[in-house]
Amino acid sequence: MSTYPNTLEPLLGPTIESVLHEMDVLYPPINPHPKEELASIMYKAGQRSVVEWYRDKLQNENTAYPTQ
Repeated sequence: MSTYPNTLEPLLGPTIESVLHEMDVLYPPINPHPKEELASIMYKAGQRSVVEWYRDKLQNENTAYPTQ
C-alpha cells in the first residue's frame, strides 16, 4: 500500500511542490488585453513575478545541492 503526499499534508503541512503548484493555479501567466487597465496588468504581472521568483529559487537550490 502506498501513501499519497496529499494524504499527509494535514499532518505534515504543505510540500514545497504543492505550494508552487497552487501558486501556478492561482496566478497563471498573463496575456494582457489591449483594453485592460495598465494598473491591472501591472498588478497581475507582479503576482506572477513572485511565482517565477519562487520557481527559480527552487531550481537554483536543487542544482546547488544535488541529492545523492
